[in-house]
Amino acid sequence: MRFTNIFLGATALAVSVVAAPTPNMAKNTADVLNYALTLEHLESEFYKQGLAKFDASAFTDAGFDPLVRERFIHIGEHENDHVSILTSVLESMKAKPVPACEYNFPMDNVAQFLTVAQALENTGVSAYLGAASKLNGDLLTAAASITTVEARHAAYLNELMKQLGFPYSFDTPLGSREIVTVASNFIKSCPYDLGVKPFTQLSAALPTDSSNKVMTSFTGHGSNSRSTFCQFLYGNKVSVSPRNTCVLPADALGYVFVLVTSNDTPVTLKNDKNVLAGPALLFNGNHSQ
Repeated sequence: MRFTNIFLGATALAVSVVAAPTPNMAKNTADVLNYALTLEHLESEFYKQGLAKFDASAFTDAGFDPLVRERFIHIGEHENDHVSILTSVLESMKAKPVPACEYNFPMDNVAQFLTVAQALENTGVSAYLGAASKLNGDLLTAAASITTVEARHAAYLNELMKQLGFPYSFDTPLGSREIVTVASNFIKSCPYDLGVKPFTQLSAALPTDSSNKVMTSFTGHGSNSRSTFCQFLYGNKVSVSPRNTCVLPADALGYVFVLVTSNDTPVTLKNDKNVLAGPALLFNGNHSQ
């Protein structure tokens, strides 16, 4: 199996990294892989809990074809495989793989289960893209092979939710603090330090009228300031507007990550020091804009 072969090569590279005369390189690589493993644990456990709660009849009662649940079984198996292989690579590096956390997934019904799944898969794509710059060689190829699978999951779920499966020509890389901010919505507690401090949680809602204004709220530093900004990250674009208008870009016709910042300097992977809150993830299904 080609996927396995890629990771066997990655394992060999990991061993060579450990043996190299730059121990910081090995630690940094292990940190990145454990970051990925943290996210894969979350996704794996989400599908495990959801499929245990919702049987085939729950999906059909919610108006979905029985094959939809079969697709979720396959997606869950993929996430289990990702957990297994990342664990194996870390063990081959003599690094300690992080265990699963304790989670709190909102899934009162099938529709809510699908909504969370869509958020996790689209965020997963951005997480791997953001981490790609910290890997190289076979490990980068191996991580990319997971990224493309996560993107297939995201596209399927976007279409299932009656939205554009692949809305942009490029996807959005996010830094670890932004990803952990999204993931922390579902983490109740962890037996280890995540090693990354999330930003303040941001609540955001799509416009309900013709104003195109996204409503945002958060607590803490800067929440009542009149000189803050909304930043929308979608595809390979960043759109910035004063928070008192917070205008949803007309071409943001799919997933949109929303942040509130202290100034109008665009947020990048290398510069997120101006972030006050977020990101919140929205899905704009209005294709007629």
